[in-house]
Amino acid sequence: MTDPIRVRAAVLRRMGDPMTVEDVIVDPPGPGEVRVRVAAAGVCHSDLHLAEGHLGPERVPIVLGHEGAGVIEAVGPDVTSHAPGDRVAFCFVPACGACRQCLAGRRNLCEPAGALAWKGTMLDGTTRLRTVDGERLLHFNFVSCFAESCVVPVGSAVPLPAGIPLWKAALVGCGVVTAFGAVQEVARVQPGDSVCIIGCGGVGLHVISAVRIAGAATIVAVDRGSDKLERARSFGATDTVDATTEDVVATVRDLAGGGVDHAFEVVGRSETIRQAWDVLRPGATAVVVGLTPQGVDFTLPGLDLLSEKGLRGTYYGSGDPAARIRSLAELAEADGFPIGEAVSDVTDLSGIDVAFDRLRDGVGARTIVLVHPELTGHPV
Repeated sequence: MTDPIRVRAAVLRRMGDPMTVEDVIVDPPGPGEVRVRVAAAGVCHSDLHLAEGHLGPERVPIVLGHEGAGVIEAVGPDVTSHAPGDRVAFCFVPACGACRQCLAGRRNLCEPAGALAWKGTMLDGTTRLRTVDGERLLHFNFVSCFAESCVVPVGSAVPLPAGIPLWKAALVGCGVVTAFGAVQEVARVQPGDSVCIIGCGGVGLHVISAVRIAGAATIVAVDRGSDKLERARSFGATDTVDATTEDVVATVRDLAGGGVDHAFEVVGRSETIRQAWDVLRPGATAVVVGLTPQGVDFTLPGLDLLSEKGLRGTYYGSGDPAARIRSLAELAEADGFPIGEAVSDVTDLSGIDVAFDRLRDGVGARTIVLVHPELTGHPV
């Protein structure tokens, strides 16, 4: 058995406070677990939501980070499928394969994984993280990759093709798989369809890529400010709408000839969910991809249901996230869609709070944390 190791990690001790980068102890991987040397991690809105208490106030102290990639450095006593040196991306739902949801093909909604993720533990109900003084630290979605190393269930370590740099692979395990799953599994966009994407941050840009690959003819991107809209065009948007200066609903409906076939809301706010509903043509469906904070509600006009419009939720690709991570990493390796172009900022562990500020202000797209730059392949 390997020994505990001492690493640097960004620790959140109280909701709403800045994180502290400090030494923590990572205990050895147990049965069915591996320890990964983190190369890079993406800063996602989900991390910010938890840090601000929007997902409930209980899970502290905790090491955040759930989108990332790295190199396995140790395996648990019974692990034969993975080995030290393997390059992996993180999947934050280590599906059991046996519960009702898994058997129905909804491995993203695995029941035991979901219950334990909210508790902040590993699959056995304990943690592998503690302070140097022995205080228990919680995990975020089994990953906690805002750290130099982390222990994850073997189902959370998805093998990667050899050709994708780890700084790009870090984005696949959350933002990319969420976006592509919403388009391919939930909306099932078809060639010639018209689509509206509201919110062109790190996830919204990949929604644009996915609908472009699906063959959508009209791709309308909505956001606030020219910089985000320019990036959206580079990802494949055919039209853009600046929400700060234009009437979003009227403009999108006009561009789509009366309403779009699909709308994707990638913000998580009641007003933008309503916009996604209002831009639909009769019989069309809006998919809410953005994470809506706890306590946020929205209303829709009941009379609109006569037009057979629909509203769908999606979570983590709405299917088998680990399998989709593998296939999307292969597609990214073959330059099948832009991935690194979604990164607007690069930082280290000490810069995560500044990245949170950018998310709050709606500035830029994805921030990548280069934890071990020598492993990432990033041209720093």
